[in-house]
Amino acid sequence: MATSTLIQYLNTTGADGVDIGLGVSNRRQVETFISREAIVAGDVVALDAVTLALTAGQRATQIRQASTTATRTAVVGVALDAAAGAGEPVRVCIRGVCEANVLAMGQGDVLTVTATAGSMDTITAATAPQVAVALEAAAAPGKALVLVNCAGF
Repeated sequence: MATSTLIQYLNTTGADGVDIGLGVSNRRQVETFISREAIVAGDVVALDAVTLALTAGQRATQIRQASTTATRTAVVGVALDAAAGAGEPVRVCIRGVCEANVLAMGQGDVLTVTATAGSMDTITAATAPQVAVALEAAAAPGKALVLVNCAGF
C-alpha cells in the first residue's frame, strides 16, 4: 500500500530543540520490497530483471542493487534498510529526501546509477536514467543527502 504524502509536521526540531531528522514530514514515500541479494542501507535498488524464473508478481516486488548492467536499471529508489541476503523485507525511499551511496558529485547534480552496484554518480549521458538530485556535494565515495524521484516506477 502506498504511503501518504500529506503534511504531518513542519517543524525541523522537537520541543527540546533537537533536530528531528529526515523521517518526519519531508514528504518521503516509502515502499517495502523483498531483497534478492545482500543490500546495504543507502544502496540504489532496482527491480529484479536478473532472475529469469520470476513470475510477474515476483518481478514487481523483488529488488537487487542497481547498476549500469542492463538487467539492473529498473530503478525503484534507495534502500533505507540493509538486507543480509535474499528474502528479507527492505524499505525503499521511492520519493523524497534520504541518504544514498554516491561517488563524487556536486550539489544540484542530477544522479544516475553507475557500474558500481548500489551507487549513484553525476549523469554524463543524456540517455542515463535520472534517479535523484544531489542536495549536497561529495568529494569521494560515501553517503550523501539526495532527493529521490522514482515514484513513477
